[in-house]
Parts: sequence; structure tokens; C-alpha cells
Amino acid sequence: MRTQSVTDLIQERKDSLSPTEQRIADYILKNTSQVVHFTVKDLAGASDVSEATVIRMCQHIGFTGFWPLRTALTAEVAKYQLEAERKAAPGGDAALDILGEFASMIENLKRNLNYDEVNAVVELIKQSDTVHLIAAGNTTPLIEHMGFRLGRLGVRNTFSGVDSYFLNQINLAGENDLVLAVSQSGASKSVIDGAALAKSKNLKIAAITAYKSSALAALSDHVIICKGDYSRFDIYVTYNHLAEMASIELLMALLERSEAVQKRVEKMNTLNLEIISDVKQ
Repeated sequence: MRTQSVTDLIQERKDSLSPTEQRIADYILKNTSQVVHFTVKDLAGASDVSEATVIRMCQHIGFTGFWPLRTALTAEVAKYQLEAERKAAPGGDAALDILGEFASMIENLKRNLNYDEVNAVVELIKQSDTVHLIAAGNTTPLIEHMGFRLGRLGVRNTFSGVDSYFLNQINLAGENDLVLAVSQSGASKSVIDGAALAKSKNLKIAAITAYKSSALAALSDHVIICKGDYSRFDIYVTYNHLAEMASIELLMALLERSEAVQKRVEKMNTLNLEIISDVKQ
């Protein structure tokens, strides 16, 4: 197991590198916090070398390629940042550790989201007559929050974690309605039953889940894959719904910026003011 830091390793072996490889090494040492967000192409361009040279440099200092080096470098940068935060906030070690984990989850989400799918779901919501939000168990509060937010944006919706209720709503749904299911595992039986019923009625189905190979994802037309820990591929039990909540907030923020939704909200507010004015008179 490697115990030496990446930057120390680069410093130690820099003299044995070719002149072009040394240029890459110098760039990494001077711009470490930026390099952790780079691709091979980005680093090659910034160092004015070929991508193949970047790969060779990584191999010469002990890594199989750029991605293993970047992963190790990212962990070190995060560690140093956390240590600096701890010094600035003595006594808050545990809280800072947890917030660091949360920040890592959001960063993972940012890097791994399929933004075409996100935008497609936003368009489906905008074009639907009614959005039927379905979930089960401890995921239910997420769709309750989402239902409230959609209502404030003038988007007609139903939401429930009770299968008998949402199955009835889906059964009564119109052809231009959307079913949006939220399930971290994508394996909740009642949610899958709801998606299957929607499929039988030829309704559009969108899903927010952590697993693209899940039964829910297979039934859905569009899937937003959101996961806090992308190093794992197994279905693991967690009560942390930060990634799903962040995905929902992203959808809401994109809807809020939509010109059509802004006009709808403005019309609603004008109507509400007129009603209030009439009542006061």
C-alpha cells in the first residue's frame, strides 16, 4: 500500500523524468487543486504536451495511468482541506468529517449526472397535465416536498407513499400525465407496481434512483441516476437521501428558471392578489 503522498512522489522522481514529463510534473505541483478536476486532455493542453506523454509520466512515477493518479490526488487535496478547516474550527472534527462526506456526495453527483436525462425530465414535467409522484417508506417525505414545490410553481400534481392511493391516481390518469417515481434502490415493490401500471396505460414514466440496472429504471422512459457513493455498485442500505434530494432540488431550480413556468407563477400571483383585493372590499 502506498503511504507516500502523490506530490512527494512527484518531487522525489521528477529528476528521472524526461523534460516534457517534468513540465507536466511542475504543472501538477503548482496547480494541484485545479488538476483534480482535469481530464487527461485538460492536463495535456495545460502542460503543452501530448496525452500519451501524460500517461507515460503517470506510469513513471508509479501509477497505471492518469485516473489512478487523479483519484489519489483528489483524496489528498480533500484531506488537506479538511485539516485546514479543523484548525479553523477547533472542536468540530466530527461535524467537519460529516460535512466533508456530504460535500463529496454532491461532487460525485455533479460529475456523474446525465444532464440530458435531467433536462428531459424537466421538459416532461412542463408538458404534463398532471405529475403523479410515487414513493415508498422513508422516501415518501421527498415526494411530499417535491409536490409542495411543484404546486408553488403551478404544476398540478398528486403525491403519496400509500400504494392504494397512487395506484388509483395512476389508474385515473390522463394520456398526457407523467408518473415520476423516487426509489433509491429501484426495487421497492409498490413503486414498481405503480410504474408497471403506468406502463400498461402508455403513460410517460420518469425515475430518480441510484441504480440504472434496477427494475424501476427498466420500466422508465427517463432515469436520473443519483448516488452518493459511486465507488459501490451493490445495492446498499442507507437512510441518507442527500443525492436524491439534491436531484429533486436541481429539477425544481431548472423549472423555476423556465420562462413558461415563470409566466405561470406570475399569472397565479396576479390572480391571488385580485382575489385578496376582492375579499378585502
